[in-house]
Amino acid sequence: MSKSRSMPNDASTRSFQRKLQHSLMAVSLSFSLIGATSSPAKALDSDDVGFYGSVTVQRAAQAAASAMKKGEWAVAQGEFKKAIGQAPDQEDFYFGLYETSYKLLQWEQVAMALEELFNKNPKYKDQMLLEYGEALFHLNRYDEAEPVLKKALTKVSEPSIVETRLKRLVEKSIIVHKPEVGPIIAYKEPEKYVAPAREGILDASDVHEHTSRKALTFLNAFMKCEGVFVAEYKGYEHEGPVSYYKPPQANFHIVEYLKGPPLSRTLPVKYEFHEKIVGEEKPKDWTFTEDKMPKKGSKWLIFIPNCVPIDGQFETFHGSYGRQEWNEHNIDEIHRIIQEHQGQAK
Repeated sequence: MSKSRSMPNDASTRSFQRKLQHSLMAVSLSFSLIGATSSPAKALDSDDVGFYGSVTVQRAAQAAASAMKKGEWAVAQGEFKKAIGQAPDQEDFYFGLYETSYKLLQWEQVAMALEELFNKNPKYKDQMLLEYGEALFHLNRYDEAEPVLKKALTKVSEPSIVETRLKRLVEKSIIVHKPEVGPIIAYKEPEKYVAPAREGILDASDVHEHTSRKALTFLNAFMKCEGVFVAEYKGYEHEGPVSYYKPPQANFHIVEYLKGPPLSRTLPVKYEFHEKIVGEEKPKDWTFTEDKMPKKGSKWLIFIPNCVPIDGQFETFHGSYGRQEWNEHNIDEIHRIIQEHQGQAK
């Protein structure tokens, strides 16, 4: 198959394309029936952890499923990304991310959702040949798409796993509650609040993250960042001379997702040399040298406030503080925070 944007126009290829088109129409029609056959959504109790063991995750799943039923694909996609960030091991959400990205014709997102799903459970790769081949085709990756789609045509008669998993996702996400009548509790006047004695007045600037290093903690970094990853340092690049306020681009490779969306494993980071505290000054006689960069192959905890790159680079939480060396103590601290705040971080 050619790598150009147009497919070869011989008779065998036209036959192959007609078969593929009929198959895709059948699969697409089955997906459209989900909204018509599912039961209506009910409100989720504030303390209901649902099927996913977390109030926050269950709410994101319900919001995504409800938006899918209404055909609000962009809203549903955003909720599935949020759910994946909070529960990255739940396979259901990758099926939802695939379906919403498919409806939005966002083929890179489609391929990414499928590849992450295959990484979680390799058995799906053989069961979703048609879906993966179509994504590769639309991304102009014809050499990869051709063998996948040809193999998919041999399995067109098999039922779609996507249809089954999406129905299951909707059933698990939208919970129907039966009202319960409990005992009537007599009103009790609350005790009068007495404020504790304070020895001194604490100024807000003493604890604000932009004016004091006291606020630069793992807990603040984890709770205020969309993405937290363990990544391996590969090297750096830059245009022109490197300075204190014009840092290079450090290239990392994600080896573990601790929080946030499934970004590409290639992670370009703006390598700041300061913590962006108000009043922070450049050290005297500071000059850039190679030893100011990490050792290649070393592992780091990377905290990213906004998982959208700026000028092709991700910015870290308070500059240099958002890169913490990976070691047993630091990773244990992050896992402790994840355990204590499970379902709370957004």
